[in-house]
Amino acid sequence: MFEGINGAIQVAVIDMILVFAVLGGLALVMVFLKNIVGIKEEKKISKEVKVAPPASSITSIKEKEEVDGKLIAVITAAVASYLEKPKSKFKILSIKKYQTSLIAPWTAMGRQELMLGKK
Repeated sequence: MFEGINGAIQVAVIDMILVFAVLGGLALVMVFLKNIVGIKEEKKISKEVKVAPPASSITSIKEKEEVDGKLIAVITAAVASYLEKPKSKFKILSIKKYQTSLIAPWTAMGRQELMLGKK
């Protein structure tokens, strides 16, 4: 039935049509599954409730807090010691109070190690 060059070409064409038909069917199955799963996920999202952190846990810093002169002298001496330069080479323009993070330091360090890929 499929003999010679003409038979080989016919078999190749039939095989190609069969392969593309199967691939098209798989693509349609994937689209239908995406739509079915997408509908279920939308229902789950609507049931979730967003929780906001309580306002009392957030601390506010006074913007114009007076800094003691002794504190400025200690900070200046520490910076001069760290930079190994005399105090006359730099000038501290402003000092702001450090606001602590709402997450624990160990949690922040663990996240940083995970991001850097350390074990």
